[in-house]
Amino acid sequence: MQKSLLAVLFIALLSNCTRTTLEPNDPTVASAFAVNVQSARKPYIQTIVILGSSTASGVGASAYKYSWAGLLTNQLVLNHVVNLAKGGYTTYQILPTGSIHAPNRPAVDTLRNLTAALKEKPAILIVSMTTNDVANGYSVSEIIANLILIKNKAKEAGVKRVIITTSHPRKIDTTATEKYMLQRDQVMNTFGTSAVNFFDPVANEDHLFKSELLFKDGIHPNDKGHQVLFEQIRKTLKY
Repeated sequence: MQKSLLAVLFIALLSNCTRTTLEPNDPTVASAFAVNVQSARKPYIQTIVILGSSTASGVGASAYKYSWAGLLTNQLVLNHVVNLAKGGYTTYQILPTGSIHAPNRPAVDTLRNLTAALKEKPAILIVSMTTNDVANGYSVSEIIANLILIKNKAKEAGVKRVIITTSHPRKIDTTATEKYMLQRDQVMNTFGTSAVNFFDPVANEDHLFKSELLFKDGIHPNDKGHQVLFEQIRKTLKY
């Protein structure tokens, strides 16, 4: 009799309880499964391509990992960074393959230009042509025209973000310094929030590279200078 009474009480208790487990066909099971599958997937990796000259290639840093491009690569562990920069290059070498320009200007390098960059299918393109155009006697209007062409072609190809850096200081003569400042201003005005100021954070009161940030060659940033430039890139990318 006592056993029968306990059985009745147990059945009544079960009937009054709210279901706390998930049935196999419960939609919340499918939702939970989807979340678990999603979390098990590898993080999304996007490609960043750098086009540029010697500073972008790491010259001046004691090791590539201390250059602004190397620091970017090390910081963005979930991204794939491809650096196509090469010392001595100007905006002409990185124009799209097939570009037509004056015959007394450098030929396009099809291994390191925009067309080569687009083959990597980048989500972000960083273009950093800092001092060589002016040093070679090219006008600022030429520089800006080339950069506009590069940005427009990149956007047409589906690149989500195109980042353009300004010039940085370089000691040549007064005329060159004025052109570097004009290049800075026009890049900032033309590209707005897509522009990165590489000039002011490293310039002294004479608009030349701060000595404490300058490599011994008198042209390129040292480790500290590259760190300053990296911070400018980091702020623009907002990570």
